[in-house]
Amino acid sequence: MNNETAEFETIAKIIRRRKTEKVLAAVDQPIVYTEKTLNHFDAIVKQAIEVAGMAPFHFDRGLEGIAEPWRVHFIDAASCRELAKKLPEWFELKPANKLPNMLSACGCLVLVTWIPQFRNLAAPAEVPPEKRVEIDDEHLAAASAYVQNLLLLLTAAELPTYWSSGGQLGFPEVFSALKITTPQKLLAAVFVEYPDGSGQVVERIPGKNRTARSSSSTWAANRQL
Repeated sequence: MNNETAEFETIAKIIRRRKTEKVLAAVDQPIVYTEKTLNHFDAIVKQAIEVAGMAPFHFDRGLEGIAEPWRVHFIDAASCRELAKKLPEWFELKPANKLPNMLSACGCLVLVTWIPQFRNLAAPAEVPPEKRVEIDDEHLAAASAYVQNLLLLLTAAELPTYWSSGGQLGFPEVFSALKITTPQKLLAAVFVEYPDGSGQVVERIPGKNRTARSSSSTWAANRQL
């Protein structure tokens, strides 16, 4: 097996292994990680955050002198536990809302936002409406590519993840508390599970769409002129 084939197979295995799974703990009995565990895996997640930044982007967003159209916010375990307590105080959460339980179980939370250039913002008159949509779509696609990079890197590091749309985590109250100030939109709340070795009981809920996947023959086709 040549090097190119070996690399392809390695990446293919990681893509197939990546899965979505909610990990839940009671707010009054959160998973407790040792300082050694937190320091070790926090460092791995932060390295993954950096490397995932090699995601492609088409247009220079040009905000605050930064070309990338995404921003990334690392929330450590202690802050996640505080958020788990604060969310029910800030919002009337439905019983089915699992955010506090997920915040009580994760090793960290990574919030990935994207920054629209025209959507809900005043646009220069010289930029045609259809071009505004195209540019913002490109910004969103680039940020999504960033998220997938991050998920695959964490999967390769044997750190399970759950990509949530975030719900209330994208609301102004949370952004204000976390000092997220620029006109950002939450794209992904990535909950990262750390191995804790304590034997604490958690609830696991598999992603509902994994078994719904179709054969590529249903959505990919050869086209010729």
